[in-house]
Amino acid sequence: MPSHLEIAVGQYSDKGRKETNQDFYGVCIPKEPQLSSKGVAIALADGISSSDVSQIASETAVRSFLEDYFCTSDAWSVRKSAQRVLMAINSWLYAQTQKSQYRYDKDRGYVCTLSGMVIKSTIAHIFHVGDARIYRFRDKALEQLTNDHRFWVSQDQSYLSRALGINPQVEIDYLSRPV
Repeated sequence: MPSHLEIAVGQYSDKGRKETNQDFYGVCIPKEPQLSSKGVAIALADGISSSDVSQIASETAVRSFLEDYFCTSDAWSVRKSAQRVLMAINSWLYAQTQKSQYRYDKDRGYVCTLSGMVIKSTIAHIFHVGDARIYRFRDKALEQLTNDHRFWVSQDQSYLSRALGINPQVEIDYLSRPV
């Protein structure tokens, strides 16, 4: 076994049936000493299809998470740092909607789902809001680590019950797993 963590990154996204791809993702692998003190940050956001500006929300959420996480205090835990950053992102996105023409229709505002991970030392710290999933692939099997934040109205109809930017406050799922 190697004495240090090695990470290989591959990324792909497709717009699917929509006109615009509302996904955004990224990875930040800093140089030392930040690599040891803060770890590696990874994020994926997906805009909501009812909004024409949610691709802006997705890109803003990922870029801000990857940049701002590394600006938090080294005295803070990974959990505290990431949650504070995500709460700030949520506040900014919500404010953008409130200042826009979409203020009375939050399903058209600056809203996105986000799943993020910080790998520090031997622990993967997972942060999740919405339905962009994180899986673990081990022993040739996929294990879903995050739960979708969806409210099912019927067997065929559901809506997001949690997302960044949809409300002034956000509840963020957190879990940690050994790598």
